[in-house]
Amino acid sequence: MADPQAQQPPLNYESVGKTVNTICIVFGSVTTVVIALRLFTRFCVVKAVGPDDILITIATLLSWAFIAATIRSVDLGLGSHIGVVMLRGPENFMNYMQIVWLSSMFYNATLGFLKVSVLALYMRLGDRVLRKMAFVMVIIVSCQASANVFTCIFQCNPIKAAWDLSITDKVCVNINAFYLANAALNIATDLLTYTLPIRLVINLQVPRNQKIALGIMLCLGLFACISSIIRISFIPRMLTDPDATWAISGAMYWSVIETNIGICAASIPSFKALAKRYLPRILGSDYSGNGNSASAYGKKSNVSSNGHFQRLGPNGQPVKLRTLSVHNGGIHGPADYSGIKNGKGGVNVNIEQDAMSNSSEERLNVPQGRIQAKTEITTHVSNDDTSFYSHEEDKKYGVH
Repeated sequence: MADPQAQQPPLNYESVGKTVNTICIVFGSVTTVVIALRLFTRFCVVKAVGPDDILITIATLLSWAFIAATIRSVDLGLGSHIGVVMLRGPENFMNYMQIVWLSSMFYNATLGFLKVSVLALYMRLGDRVLRKMAFVMVIIVSCQASANVFTCIFQCNPIKAAWDLSITDKVCVNINAFYLANAALNIATDLLTYTLPIRLVINLQVPRNQKIALGIMLCLGLFACISSIIRISFIPRMLTDPDATWAISGAMYWSVIETNIGICAASIPSFKALAKRYLPRILGSDYSGNGNSASAYGKKSNVSSNGHFQRLGPNGQPVKLRTLSVHNGGIHGPADYSGIKNGKGGVNVNIEQDAMSNSSEERLNVPQGRIQAKTEITTHVSNDDTSFYSHEEDKKYGVH
């Protein structure tokens, strides 16, 4: 039932509510597309789902709840001046306060699941030191996020006093101090979380351009940290300005930007497997049509008379390749290259990887700077007089 004291606001009143709603819809839509592509990659391309995928999905659902609460708060007055909002009556303002109270829980829970998801990915990369550091950070982030959510819920005693201004007999925490401390701690845990893999990337023995690309990919979450730093600049005004419904708008939409950028950045590394399946030329490699293997040297490879791998180009001429060192496996025993020397035969080598090795996360399994993968090696040697075929599975190799 409508509040009899409520009045309609003037038609030309100032509001940034449309800006808040636009940001919510745009970033929510982008996140929906990104998370859908991530789940498609994990279920249909890599065919393996990890704990990080489950956690990021929960974070996305909470982010959508936060966006819905923000849009609803705009309907109730967020982004408008307090005087205009109060014209709608005390019941409308109480509903507005309750929605803002709910949104603070969704925001803090989203950040918690997001960072734990990133840390769960680190724990699957295979580096022992990184795994231990990520485990410690999981405990820290989980405790921080839980404490923040419970503080938001029980900020007043009784709980209803957080949004019902008619309750005067109440005890509440210093909410201004809590918001400032919460924002600062979020920035600190962001920096610790997203910079953890730097040591791993520095120790990788790969070309510099690959190392830079990998470092950027793993540290994309720092963009979320930048958003968090921008957001904290709006908090002091939000806490001190008497025009509360107007002053909160900046902090609110930057909270939406922060959470959604974090989800998108955490999902980008999983797209490498998707690109490798559908856009192999971008990665400079070939991907077989069955989705389960990739040729390490292209469609055709030969071994020259001196034992070096050579890739055959479109014209049948050998293409120069960098030397590949094979350890802890490979082809054992002497090989007869007499047919090659006489120009009568050749050795065809095909190295295949399973689906797990094709995911960007699994290819980052690099203990002590080595890249490991499950391989399938097929060797065929032929000349005018003899033909030899061998099949070797489940070997591991390290590329330095």
